[in-house]
Amino acid sequence: MITLAIGLVGCSNKEGETEVGHADAPHTGPVVDHGVPMDARVQVAPQAMQQKSPPQLAPQFQPIPQFQPQAVQPQAPLTSPEMKQRMSGEMSPFSQPQALPLEGPVVQQQRSLQPQAMQPQMMQPRMMQAAPEQAAPMLSPEAAPMQSMAAQSPADVRPPSDDPFDVVEVFYGTDRAPMVWPGGVLPHKYHALLPAATCVLLGIAVALLLTKFQQYIVAGLTVLVAITGAIVVGQEGWVQYNKYDRFLTNQSVVYGKEQGDLQLGTCKVSIPKSHQAGKLESPSVLHWEFEEKPEDHVMLVEVKSEEEQQFLDMLKQRVAESPNHDLLIFIHGYNVSFEDAARRTAQIAHDLEFQGAPVFFSWPSQGELLGYVVDRDNSFWTASHLREFLLKIHYHSGAQAVHLIAHSMGNRAFGAAVEALAQDLNQQEKMFNEVILAAPDVDARVFQEQIAPRLSSLAHHVTLYASQNDLALKASRAVNGYPRAGDVGASILVLSGIDTIDVTQIDTSLMGHAYYGDNTTVISDIYALMQNHRFPKQREWLRDISSPGGMYWYFDPQYNNSVTRAPSSVPLR
Repeated sequence: MITLAIGLVGCSNKEGETEVGHADAPHTGPVVDHGVPMDARVQVAPQAMQQKSPPQLAPQFQPIPQFQPQAVQPQAPLTSPEMKQRMSGEMSPFSQPQALPLEGPVVQQQRSLQPQAMQPQMMQPRMMQAAPEQAAPMLSPEAAPMQSMAAQSPADVRPPSDDPFDVVEVFYGTDRAPMVWPGGVLPHKYHALLPAATCVLLGIAVALLLTKFQQYIVAGLTVLVAITGAIVVGQEGWVQYNKYDRFLTNQSVVYGKEQGDLQLGTCKVSIPKSHQAGKLESPSVLHWEFEEKPEDHVMLVEVKSEEEQQFLDMLKQRVAESPNHDLLIFIHGYNVSFEDAARRTAQIAHDLEFQGAPVFFSWPSQGELLGYVVDRDNSFWTASHLREFLLKIHYHSGAQAVHLIAHSMGNRAFGAAVEALAQDLNQQEKMFNEVILAAPDVDARVFQEQIAPRLSSLAHHVTLYASQNDLALKASRAVNGYPRAGDVGASILVLSGIDTIDVTQIDTSLMGHAYYGDNTTVISDIYALMQNHRFPKQREWLRDISSPGGMYWYFDPQYNNSVTRAPSSVPLR
């Protein structure tokens, strides 16, 4: 009897174990008892799973690399605030246990924001990223499917850059002669302050002379003016000295204003994070700035000359890496140095959010207000070098689209090069996609009869910006004796195959000559033209008007400085 009783008890225990194991088999998550509070259930569930069926815990947490087996320990229960925050921020909503509802407004807010955090970001150059409100529409459901954070590792998430500035790499061609210092050493730094010291001494001498005639008030004003002038001149000289010292330190090439051979290379230009569209931030004496800083100013950091084949290989690689496989060429005008041309090119590319290769050609402008006559002669002299440079880019860059912006007297060099290019290429061969002629300082009749017909055969689309407030072109007309193509005087130049746009009503600058890079409305119009390929009638801030020469366009004044760079149509980039 005793033996029979022991046998019956053993059988009953085996049947109980079988039933418990069968009941637990379908469940992969914690067992929920509705009679126990939520906090107690969460604390007990991991212990029960750990003691009875440890193999069943691995499939639940295995897709999430962040949750290692040692993380689920009795010392760190799932009800702790830290563990809840990790789970709500890192786990996919599809892997949340249905028996553990998300509690609290903070957790619900994190869950509502979870899909945006889980979307992958488009890789693009940091200096060319659009604003946050513009970047979101670029990710379509097909291009950016929602992925679980469980499949991502922390190494895949690129942390935001803490640099206070961006660096734009610009390609260049120039026929300026490089500057050379004797022995490769700059004069003593205090030589930069000699003009300022001379100004102060001259002012004091004049003031002492005035005191002999008892003109004390005038003498005091003379000293004040001399000190002010010394500060302005000294600040400019000190900035220039530090700039050249930086170039010598990093072994950069410094190009002057003399004529030379065609050279190719690359530049690096800093754009501060605080940069405002249309601005070329520079050291200001009003802000007591005596040195260029990349976090505050648009600054030319370095200039490197390259061999022709190396240059073309680098340019071709940059074009191939861009989304649209395109490049933008800028040709500067009168009174522009090599440094200013590089800075302006980087600023335009940055403000246009241009993701292709920015390129500029710098001809030997004197960079001086009184150097107009020399600049006029050099603009024709450089035409052969510009033609050669454009042909190299056309045949060896691999670009599918080449855009070009020519400003002021740079249109003379470009117009002379166009006449030769028209003979080099076939009539059906297009060299440029968008050509923008900003304030062209070219004889209006020469442009109409010689340049425009050939240019229309080389480009898919040509746009001419003109203004009635352009004082530089008014002065050019007085010097040359004939109307300029970019000047709106008694009439405006309207030609077949060229869109003429009058910027008179929105350009309120002092000289009215640099609106292509200073006026945000014009920058926005160029953005819509280049990035979205929108015709004038599709740009809502433009109005058409008829003239004896034909129809042209002008800016609606109510849109001045308020045109957005995110138009209604989706950008083609």
